[in-house]
Amino acid sequence: MWTYSFKFLLLLLFILPIVKALGNEKTWTYTLVDITVTSSDESQVKAEARIERMGRGEFGLSGQIILGILVPPSIDVEVLTYRSADSGQTYKLQPYGVQRQGIYNVLNNFYKNIIMESAKDCSNLPYFKDNITEVGPATYYFEKCQVKTDSFPQYMPEGFLKIVMLSYGEVEVKCEVIVNIEKKTF
Repeated sequence: MWTYSFKFLLLLLFILPIVKALGNEKTWTYTLVDITVTSSDESQVKAEARIERMGRGEFGLSGQIILGILVPPSIDVEVLTYRSADSGQTYKLQPYGVQRQGIYNVLNNFYKNIIMESAKDCSNLPYFKDNITEVGPATYYFEKCQVKTDSFPQYMPEGFLKIVMLSYGEVEVKCEVIVNIEKKTF
C-alpha cells in the first residue's frame, strides 16, 4: 500500500509541472533593452524615458511626459511591432500592433486594456473606468513601471522585439522600445 501511494505521489510531482506549463502559464519572459522618445515640437509634447534596474534581472521604465496642450482628437496613433531573430541586426514587421486610428480610440482601447493596469501603481498616468475624452495639459511621471503580460499571447518566439509607437498630426511623437523575449525557465 505504501509503495502505491509513493508511486502516485512521485507521478503527481512529475505531471503537475507539465500540466501547469500546458495551461495558462506564459512560456516566455521579457527584458527591457532600450527606449527612445522623440517629439517634433517639445513645446507641445516633451517626453523622456529610461530603463532602470529594479533588482537582479528586473528592469522598469521611468521618465516623464509633459503635455503643453490639450491633446486634439485629430491626432492619429499607430503601433508597429518588429521582430529580430539575429540579436537586433535586422527586423521584420510582425502582424500584431495597432492600426492607425484616432488617439482617443487608442487610449480607450489599447492603453486601457494593455498599459493602464500596469501603470496605475507606478505613475500618475490617466486611470479611468469608462472612456477618456480629454488629456492635457499635464505632466505625467512614471517610476519603474513594468508592463504586465496577462493579456499577451501564451507563446512568443525568442528574439528581440522593437515596438514603435507613432503619432501623426499637430505634433509627431515617436517612442521606440526594444525588449528581449526569452524562454521562461520553470
